Amino acid sequence: MFTHVAVIGPGAIGCCLAVRLALAPGGPKVTLIDYRPDRAARLSAQPILVHAPDGDLEAAIPARLAPDTPADLVFLATKAYAARAAAASAAAWIGRAPIVCMQNGLGVTREVAAAIPQTHVITAVSYQGANFVREGEVNQVAILRTHLGYEGRGPDDVVRAVADLLDRAGLAPRVEADMTPIVWGKLIINAAINPVAALAGVTNGRVAARPALRALAGAIAGEGEAIARARGIALPYAGALGAMRETARGTADNRCSMLQDLEAGRPTEIDYLSGAIAAAAEACGTAAPTNRAMAALVRQVSAANKA
Repeated sequence: MFTHVAVIGPGAIGCCLAVRLALAPGGPKVTLIDYRPDRAARLSAQPILVHAPDGDLEAAIPARLAPDTPADLVFLATKAYAARAAAASAAAWIGRAPIVCMQNGLGVTREVAAAIPQTHVITAVSYQGANFVREGEVNQVAILRTHLGYEGRGPDDVVRAVADLLDRAGLAPRVEADMTPIVWGKLIINAAINPVAALAGVTNGRVAARPALRALAGAIAGEGEAIARARGIALPYAGALGAMRETARGTADNRCSMLQDLEAGRPTEIDYLSGAIAAAAEACGTAAPTNRAMAALVRQVSAANKA
């Protein structure tokens, strides 16, 4: 169904996605979209290399400010805080091509849909773990399930076609009847692991292995679980604490994106994770003090690192 796929965002996940799509049997043409012309030129000049659990993968991917020819599917692989602006700036060439939002956190799909209301905006929740070795070279440390669908309604043929493409790319897709529980499920896990790992300066596995960090992550997860229950959302696992531990161990070697962002002095996605849970708690007339405290701490460290 899709002949030309554009991947917006040359980060670790975007590069992994672009390479796997380009190598998929019978797969489409793939263009990587970058807002920086200097980096786009460098990425285009040599193959992108992905070190993955299933072996090394390499593909030459053209990187452009915009596709040379129209794309009929777009993956938005920017950070959560950049998604709306990236979609809006690309609206002219996206047209009516479906958009798959790959971001972590709560509310991104809604923001993108408001920016480009003329097309399908699909929510993807992907349990992939990846980090940069250097520009154009990525470690993909986990290849777990990628969930696809819409929040609050069932899937359609477009979602099923995207799932078929991801299946051929080896990204273990699953089409969901409603993405809301899946979004909240990952929101809680990310809010529990990422800020703790980032502030402690450790890999995901250390969050599960160290008692103090595990207890803090558990408190964060427990608050998120309580808010989801108050909103009538049935999470996709039996308990948030167990799911957090399982995810941290399954991505044990991953240095989460928030840790990488703090170290590099970049903005973080904390407002879409812990900040979003704290805001949802307020909307329910309750509180999530641990999430609120983590959000404040990450914002403070982020501001200090940029100073």
